[in-house]
Amino acid sequence: MTFPTSPSPTIQAVLDRSALRSYARGHIHIGELLIDVADGDAAMGVPATALLEAHVESLDDEHARALLNLLVTLPGIAVLDLDKQTAPLAADVVPAAEGDLPRSHAVWAAKVFEAHYLTTEPEQVKELLPPGQIHVIPADDA
Repeated sequence: MTFPTSPSPTIQAVLDRSALRSYARGHIHIGELLIDVADGDAAMGVPATALLEAHVESLDDEHARALLNLLVTLPGIAVLDLDKQTAPLAADVVPAAEGDLPRSHAVWAAKVFEAHYLTTEPEQVKELLPPGQIHVIPADDA
């Protein structure tokens, strides 16, 4: 995995595709949590596959894609690559996630880092992670 700075920050939370899309819609929840995480010298992990899917879902929304591009440059964000070391390990989650690669990558990262899994779709991961690890982001803005 590639992190923006050395040494690698502690990953305290992992954003799934739905949390990324919430941020791209301009909802404040992720930004508020990011401030708290970064103030604690930790980071939020953004799985590269979830970022890709969020971009695909935003192809017709230039503003949303700009927000996604901005997010990955912010302090307290670490993009979690899927590379030759991590791909074989993350693959173990794919069958349980019914072949959903972005979800598998995000769940795997949450497990590895023992991090909170941030999502607007908790029902999609309730069988994949313990309830205390799933942090629900409201689907609507505050």
